[in-house]
Amino acid sequence: MTRTLQNRLKRQKARRQTIFLVLGCSLIIGLVFLVFALTSERYPDDGGNGYAQVEGELIEYEPEAEAGSAETPPLTLGVGGDVTFGLAVADIIALQGDGYPWSDVSTLFGDYDLAVVNLEGPLCQGSMPVSDVSALDMRGETSCAAPMAAAGIDAVCLANDHIMDYGSTGLEETLNLLRGEGLETFGAGSSRRAAERSLMLEADNGASVSLLAFCDVAPTSHSADDDSPGISTSSLDRMGDVIGLAAEETPYVVVFLHWGELGSQEITARQRELAQACVHAGADLVVGCHPHVVQGIEVIEGVPVVYSLGNLVYSSESEEGKNGIFVGCRFSAGELATLEIIPLRVAEAKPYPLPREEAENLLRELDEASPAVVLEISPVTGTATLKP
Repeated sequence: MTRTLQNRLKRQKARRQTIFLVLGCSLIIGLVFLVFALTSERYPDDGGNGYAQVEGELIEYEPEAEAGSAETPPLTLGVGGDVTFGLAVADIIALQGDGYPWSDVSTLFGDYDLAVVNLEGPLCQGSMPVSDVSALDMRGETSCAAPMAAAGIDAVCLANDHIMDYGSTGLEETLNLLRGEGLETFGAGSSRRAAERSLMLEADNGASVSLLAFCDVAPTSHSADDDSPGISTSSLDRMGDVIGLAAEETPYVVVFLHWGELGSQEITARQRELAQACVHAGADLVVGCHPHVVQGIEVIEGVPVVYSLGNLVYSSESEEGKNGIFVGCRFSAGELATLEIIPLRVAEAKPYPLPREEAENLLRELDEASPAVVLEISPVTGTATLKP
């Protein structure tokens, strides 16, 4: 065979190898694209369009919103102070009717997705209070529950120093009565676990808030135990645990505390200690009851603390005890956006929003009692706004 023929055969063999390699590579690349095209429809990556084709149906993939993200639905919550149907209030209701206290504030409750108050004393049929309570009889008639629900209240706090005035029997009757009327409860229960359990309320748009309550001023006999009913108390360690758990479950956490000195507008060191513990554990708002007068507001690490809301349904002989504030909370994007402070006057057990001039005076007093807090007072509406 000549050298020329040998070279020609080598070139033909090389061309065949080249063609084979090109065809092989093209086939592999084609298979890769085919597999990618088929699997990408079922499993879109994070950079894709978020849709998949499964059995002829177009399915949109929506990533789950994290607590505190911009996709957390907004929520409005109205918070009122001390409510009792005992003492002189019982006599007023006997004359005026069970729904009398709520006629001027029911529209106020209706402005919010959810509304909560502190119920001071049981609603039961008991005839004699237990022996280790104060001389004040805070029991209300069972007929008072339905008008409270009809006024627009969704839940009541029970962690206070009077809900156990008629013992575990009175507490059990109260719990059953309230729940039968559609009123949720928190801060007391059949055991310590039940009393400390957070109450999760959900608005129509799906937004949820956890409510917790603790009492710092009740007799030790009122405290719930592992197997006995009662109220949740202000143990710093236990408070931190249950608040932290609630913060993991819902984007918004509000803590009620029954604390402070009766009739005093001064905030105690113990109140500040408890407030700081709540904030550090994950609370978005802390509100206080028990003094029966309005106390100042503080912002701790961006979290508002309303030390005392004062009275809502009550009968007081002191001028300070005739005042209260209603707090309108607006939560958005996983945090507390604003607080609206609405001054109230309680006359003969009946709360009503103060006229603008009187409201402005009360708000200026509140502003003076709240150093380092900026309240934007509106003389037009007679309300104040706090932006944490």
